[in-house]
Amino acid sequence: MPMPDSTNQRSYFQMPVVLLFGSQVLAGIFLARVVPFITSQMSTAPTITVLAIQGVLAALFGKLLGLSKWWGVVQLALPFAAFYSINLQIPAWLWFLLFTLTILVFRNSTRGGVPLYLSNATTWAALAELLPQTEGAKFTDLGGGVGGTALYLAQHRPDAQFISMESAPIPAVISRLRKTFSGLENVEMRYGDLWGMDISECDLVYAFLSPVPMERLYNKVKAEMNPGSVFVSNSFKVSGVEADEVIELGDGRKTKLHLWRL
Repeated sequence: MPMPDSTNQRSYFQMPVVLLFGSQVLAGIFLARVVPFITSQMSTAPTITVLAIQGVLAALFGKLLGLSKWWGVVQLALPFAAFYSINLQIPAWLWFLLFTLTILVFRNSTRGGVPLYLSNATTWAALAELLPQTEGAKFTDLGGGVGGTALYLAQHRPDAQFISMESAPIPAVISRLRKTFSGLENVEMRYGDLWGMDISECDLVYAFLSPVPMERLYNKVKAEMNPGSVFVSNSFKVSGVEADEVIELGDGRKTKLHLWRL
């Protein structure tokens, strides 16, 4: 599988996992060196208090370094997870297994900056309305996850053709299994790099990725898609390029679909 080139990758120092552990290290140094009063009390402070202080400081450092707010929950939990995993003597192979599974599911989150986002049923219905009503219309989901979007549309539009492209191994396998059990013939689940995919014949291209690749992705659809086709981005804008239309959905997350008519 071709790998994304460096124009679509963040530096290692922008990767969330690096910032995550860097924040923990900074918090530890802060506790040990900058706040001697706290460290002097550690011999008598309950373990849970020390772990909580470490987590809170790490969350604050993570925020300063640019991590999203939800990473604060991970920062708070990490010291407890590390401490109790050591004391519970969990086998090393289990940690390796969990690490491997995490990489296989979230591999796009490392340097590509694309987490596993799943579109909801409200978004699927909105996309069905945007899809051209002509027979043989072609739709592609770039970063299709476990294939839910393409399967929904394929079921509701048997006269159209659908492709779901995913580069993370486990979601790609799940999407293929779902396609097999669905029995639908007008949908294809692909495993590969979206940057190498030809989208020139697509009438509607959909992506729910992240802010990181949006500029490059817009340049791709602009160069490859035909006049009259539509590019839809779930939630994420293209910097410096105003969308032709923004549709706000009535779901709980108040999803916004950004549309560019080419």
